Amino acid sequence: METANQKWYKRDYVKSFVICFIIACISFLPLIFKGKGFFVLTNDFNDQQIPFTIGLHNALMDGGISGFSWDVDLGTSTIDGFSFYELGSPFFWITMLFPANVFPYIVAWLFMLKFSFAGTFSCMYLGRFVKDSKWAVLGSVLYAFSGYSLANMLFYHFHDAIVFFPLLLIGLERFKEKKDYKFFVFTIFLNCFINYFFFIGEVIFLVVYYLFRFASKDLKQLAIDIIKCIGCGVLGVGIASFIFIPSIIFVTGNPRTGDFGSLLGMLKLPIQDYMYILKNLLLPAEPLTSVSIISEQNFSSHGLYLPMIGIVLVLAYIIKRRDWLSRIILFCTVASFIPLLSDLFYMYSAAQMRWWYMFSLMVVLASIRMLEEPEVKAIKTSTLIYIVLIVVFAIVINVFNKVQLADRVWINHSARFYGLVATAIIGALITCLLATKEYLDYKKLLAGTCIFSLGLMLVITYIYKTCDWMGYQAYKQRYDIATQLELPNEQYRLNDTMNLISMTAHVAGFTNQTSTNTNSIFDFEDLFDFYANVTALPKNDIPGLAELLGGKYSIAFDASAGNVIQEFDTNLGKAYLIEKEACPIGFAVDSYITEEELRELDVNQRAIALMDSAVLKGEDVTEEIKSELTHTSATDIDFEKSISDYVTENTYNSVLGFTKNGKGVKCVTGYTKDTYVYFSVPYDSGWTATVDDKEVDIIVSGGMMLIKVPAGEHQLELNYCTPGYKIGAAVSVVAWIVFVGLIILSYKKSRKGFK
Repeated sequence: METANQKWYKRDYVKSFVICFIIACISFLPLIFKGKGFFVLTNDFNDQQIPFTIGLHNALMDGGISGFSWDVDLGTSTIDGFSFYELGSPFFWITMLFPANVFPYIVAWLFMLKFSFAGTFSCMYLGRFVKDSKWAVLGSVLYAFSGYSLANMLFYHFHDAIVFFPLLLIGLERFKEKKDYKFFVFTIFLNCFINYFFFIGEVIFLVVYYLFRFASKDLKQLAIDIIKCIGCGVLGVGIASFIFIPSIIFVTGNPRTGDFGSLLGMLKLPIQDYMYILKNLLLPAEPLTSVSIISEQNFSSHGLYLPMIGIVLVLAYIIKRRDWLSRIILFCTVASFIPLLSDLFYMYSAAQMRWWYMFSLMVVLASIRMLEEPEVKAIKTSTLIYIVLIVVFAIVINVFNKVQLADRVWINHSARFYGLVATAIIGALITCLLATKEYLDYKKLLAGTCIFSLGLMLVITYIYKTCDWMGYQAYKQRYDIATQLELPNEQYRLNDTMNLISMTAHVAGFTNQTSTNTNSIFDFEDLFDFYANVTALPKNDIPGLAELLGGKYSIAFDASAGNVIQEFDTNLGKAYLIEKEACPIGFAVDSYITEEELRELDVNQRAIALMDSAVLKGEDVTEEIKSELTHTSATDIDFEKSISDYVTENTYNSVLGFTKNGKGVKCVTGYTKDTYVYFSVPYDSGWTATVDDKEVDIIVSGGMMLIKVPAGEHQLELNYCTPGYKIGAAVSVVAWIVFVGLIILSYKKSRKGFK
């Protein structure tokens, strides 16, 4: 007789977990061994995923969830800066059990868990649509190691959406099948909490899924269902509002969002984009940092290929069956080629095929349903179609490359490209051979799928690692520096743009790679005619800018580079903390210049002008300001004065006793007359200022803050709470009360019915 444990081990979702874990583990072990436990991959994984997780840990410990992180660019709300990344990730909260700087040593194991749970939860969803749940196990491997998952290994936090999305579909299925709104509400909350960006795409997909799967001609029932679904959605989102509302407030003010072009432009794509979509529908995924054809790099999330089987079985399914699933797949395919539909998933905010993991799950479902009830003729026909498509695609790419269509090189790595073509064709033939036998051998299909998954994982991790712009030793050296680094004076910043150093050391710096820095930083950078989606304004390219922003300290590997104030032991020898002149974060000003006048100056003169005078918009210059600050025009700035002289002057006018943490700033002012103090701290509406506990106005100065203080000694405080957090928290509390109340009522009702 089997024990409870033995029965548990035999459950299909447990098998999925174990199989996916083994594949991921074998794939990652070479890099774990090579790094002696310290796991790195390349590019964004190293530059964002590792430091952002450490930075989030430090920010939460420093100022709580509603606080301010000094480590993100020039400073950003913790929620705004990290909710797109990992603030809502259950896997992140596991890391909170460990010291922050342990993360590079445990991230590979957490990544294995992500692949494993992607298999587990997809198995639970897929199992609802097959008679024999063993096919759900095979499908779970296909989903966990689909082209989307492999290509987006660079974006570690994307895998949270891959993991938990199947639960959202299970929630909707249970809602329709068993009228179980409780689980549906919980899955809505969970996905909303985990990542607001992906959740918005999931909601759009859920609408599409519902319309194709459940919509009927019974308009009354349809209306009732819609009202109930909206109610569940409102309650689920309400529970997550303490993160969702602040995030939406932040996003609506971000210039990256809502980029809707002309209608005609949203209906077509350049030829290279069509070919890139086709490539990723037909062939195994590649690292985003090294693409064999069409473009050398592409950081969009294209990837759909299912290990070994490709799209053979989904083509067969569409050929043979005309049901809700085939219609969803056809819709997703068409949408992929039309920006008007594709970008709708993320409200026209650079969708970049980030939604293809949902498409992948539908393709997987169709594939395993075809395996469970194979149609030999359809499978053979689809295999032929698939291979012909691949061959024609390869020929067309070669022709395009020969004539250099659109003035571009179409083939970057020919050996790899033909390897992908061969892999796809061989996988299709193996699939056809196994799926069209009189006796369909499940074990061979599963083994083949696992072998292909493992092989593709090993290849893609290897290529990712070889594309690393900074070698392991150099990266580890900077990590070691960061774990030892402390700035002597917290009124200054580290003049270093690498996220890893500032976030690991938990010091204010010039981090330059993030898509979630506070919106007012865009206003500040606009003063220098600079705009970029992800990278920040290079602070050392404009004379005086690093000094204006307090960049007093920097890292050097030569002791003669400057005034050494700290020494570090690293795996590559000694490194040093160098000190130079810079303005403090808070200093008094006695004049102002308007933005219009500032822009009359050459870009390379504007930072010096800001060390001389605070910048204000013309409409913000009140009569009080006019009477108390000298108006400086562009021609009045003394460019004969050295940057060093400006720094000395502003240092002399510094606030005193400056301290900062995740909740704000405290300092003392002691000026002989009423004075305006400039803080090189990005403004948003979450800031409040008090002088001797009395609230005072904050004047926005080119995205930074200007505050008037009276003469004499006073306590000046800047306090921070993320905009929307308080109302979001209140909504969450009410929603939780309603949700728990509904659960209790439902339980009492079921108990009464049982009696």
